[in-house]
Amino acid sequence: MFGNIGKMFQSWNFNRDELIKLEDVEFEKQFAVYGSDQVEARYILSTSLMQRILKFKKESGKRIHLGFAQSKIYIAISYDKDLFEPPIFRSILNYDIVKGYFEDLDLAIGLVEDLNLNRRIWSKK
Repeated sequence: MFGNIGKMFQSWNFNRDELIKLEDVEFEKQFAVYGSDQVEARYILSTSLMQRILKFKKESGKRIHLGFAQSKIYIAISYDKDLFEPPIFRSILNYDIVKGYFEDLDLAIGLVEDLNLNRRIWSKK
């Protein structure tokens, strides 16, 4: 966000592994990548995967956070509402509420499909 000054502050973060430098400038503007192995981080975050993540973020309009650990990916999507909690003072038979639940689930399923997360591409097993 803050260019070289932002990168300097990110590299001073002592609670995380080292800051990973990637070739995709747009991806680095949107995400700070930390890891203990520069080569493995570049292997996992291939050019096509970074492009798909950026595309998903742009299309969904959501803030997303990703983590890779022990051959698994962990994804957090920021929402400004409580998910999967029906409204107390409104009927859940309302079409807009049901549609909202469907769109949230469709977003999660679409993320897995868009990023091809159902394929084992970086596992050593």
